[in-house]
Amino acid sequence: MSSDLIPVGIVGAGPVGMTLAARLASFGIPSVLFERDPELRRQGSKACLIQGDVLETLDKFGCAETIGAEGVTWTTARTYVRGKEIRAAEYTRRIGYGPFVNISQYRIEQLLLEKVEADPLCEVRWAHEITGVEQDGDTVTVSADTPDGPRDYRCQYVIACDGVRSPVRAFTGVEWTGYSHRDRFLITDLKVKLPLAKERHFHYDPPFNPGRQLVMHPQPNDIWRIDWQLAPETDIEAERADGRFDRRVRAVIGDVDYEIDWLSTYRFHQRVVEKFRIGRIFFAGDSAHSLPPYGSRGMNSGIQDADNLAWKLALVMQGKAGDALLDTYHDERYAAAKENLAVTEATIKFMVPPNLVRRLARKVLLSLSQPFQGARDKVNSGRMAEPHTYVDSPVIQSAELHPLLGSFAPDARITAPGAARIRQLYGTGFTVLHFAQDRAAARAFAERALADTRGLDTDLVVVLREGELAVPTAGPADGLPDGVTVLRDRDSVLREAYRAPEGTCLIIRPDGHIGAVADTTRPELFAATLARCAEATTPAREPARERVAAAA
Repeated sequence: MSSDLIPVGIVGAGPVGMTLAARLASFGIPSVLFERDPELRRQGSKACLIQGDVLETLDKFGCAETIGAEGVTWTTARTYVRGKEIRAAEYTRRIGYGPFVNISQYRIEQLLLEKVEADPLCEVRWAHEITGVEQDGDTVTVSADTPDGPRDYRCQYVIACDGVRSPVRAFTGVEWTGYSHRDRFLITDLKVKLPLAKERHFHYDPPFNPGRQLVMHPQPNDIWRIDWQLAPETDIEAERADGRFDRRVRAVIGDVDYEIDWLSTYRFHQRVVEKFRIGRIFFAGDSAHSLPPYGSRGMNSGIQDADNLAWKLALVMQGKAGDALLDTYHDERYAAAKENLAVTEATIKFMVPPNLVRRLARKVLLSLSQPFQGARDKVNSGRMAEPHTYVDSPVIQSAELHPLLGSFAPDARITAPGAARIRQLYGTGFTVLHFAQDRAAARAFAERALADTRGLDTDLVVVLREGELAVPTAGPADGLPDGVTVLRDRDSVLREAYRAPEGTCLIIRPDGHIGAVADTTRPELFAATLARCAEATTPAREPARERVAAAA
């Protein structure tokens, strides 16, 4: 990258930073990753679970298939109280990925690094420790200690993906709200063959960690990730020296051979930055929010941060949207972080009751959970991660127009050029999904709508109720403009997935969220509706009586 001005500087080459670089490259935007370490470091499983919807982001640049194939996909989460199972939550195994795939963060980073290093629009500068960040109205100057001595880099934008102890966050002075927990946790990756189902196993007050919690997750290659909640005074190094650690492990796995693949202790945090955007500096991943591991929300939400920001930055840098669009990154991802914090806070208060009354209430509930179903349902073992629905975003229409507005678009099997699932049609630009009443209606809307897309990359997918399910025909033979994809939905699979009566027309954003409903009876309004998805300053919503007929 020869220019003195770096388009996007990304601080931190972890999974969030590399996802952001790869996603920006998919939109043609160059970036430079600044990483403190001299090379990719192996640090055990760390974030050991990736949610299926999040894998869709990595699928947009070719990383998801390998992760899905190598990882352990599971559908059952078991909860135990004092060694006895009280509940088994079942998650549907759907098309595509997931629902949950266990694989080490390090392996995800390896695959992301391969993609980043192979892309000419991405560059990683290793052994760059950030020592300062300053911005003016037009650029951000990043100062770093490098192998060649101190250097300054000028960037159009800077994204901090540099973790919980983010130096960039410290240099900007943005408020880091929340708290850090007193108790410590032990993560141990053990290479061991166990006669356990490859599922999530969550234990309350088990005999092998009395009074506290323990969770077990299977990883590839016979690795089991075990997390212990520890007393604040626990000294794991002393335990390893005098044999207590071996006894701790064997109390869980029994008298079988095992190897320690990785071990670490940590305290978890409940924190979020006050602002995800400070001028030309943005925060993503753990630099923006730090969450306990319950429900596996950290890396998953960080990758969703990256996907949300990438397409918005791309449109602004390409001159297709105004600066106000970048403010919506804070609107949407701050709301997602607050939702995640609320979910994990409820779990924490149950796991670690903050006062005597709560401790007694939990003790009674755990005692009642074995004989009574109602009590079992109230045992909080952490709600699993899922994409946030943007209900209050300034660039998402009101949910009163359609129940799925703001949500991550559903998936369904199709047969189309290069796509076996409808989600594979999303991601390069905006996708307009028109559930047409007939070919004439599809043709009339297509001709008017595609005539003005305000310079935004837009693909039109027409869904017709005829022929076999999702067999595409495209091109002039259908009387539609070139490039329009036609899906035949005889059995209404797509209509049911998208809750779409005849005439419904949904606009899917590049990050896969449903942004708007277009009024197919008034195609002259389409350009403004599409523009509103990409620009917070576009005209206000049309009156309710003029909104999409399909919403009725």
